Amino acid sequence: MGACLEPTAAMGPYRVEMRGQSFYLTRTGTPPEARAGRYEAVLPFLDFRELGAAADQITGHPDWARWEEAGRPAPADTSWTLPPDGTGPAAPDDWEITEETADGAHQLRIRGPWIVQHEPGRELWSAEIGYSDLPAFLWLVTRTAYA
Repeated sequence: MGACLEPTAAMGPYRVEMRGQSFYLTRTGTPPEARAGRYEAVLPFLDFRELGAAADQITGHPDWARWEEAGRPAPADTSWTLPPDGTGPAAPDDWEITEETADGAHQLRIRGPWIVQHEPGRELWSAEIGYSDLPAFLWLVTRTAYA
């Protein structure tokens, strides 16, 4: 399974590509500080709304319920996040989000079970997130919205 979904207006600069066990979340017009590390991103604070809309698009897709039925693993396993050479730690099992202010900008620092990539020349930021980690991610983003 693989599908690039048509973004909704509520998703702002975010786009989603669904795959078999995970999805790619891409942001256009990304500030350079977005890539903080392999498992960490720094995004504008108000992006929490758009991140929630992107997650809602995935959970609202007809194939969302089928990923686990197809025999794909549901338990937390971040071994897939190891670098290609297999060295270094894997991503953390849980999501962590903190608010910070840097250079007068209110930002979200998000660390979790994903792989973050940044293409500075194209101002693209993307992350691969396993479907089994999406409910906790959505809860965290929603909690941030109401904090």
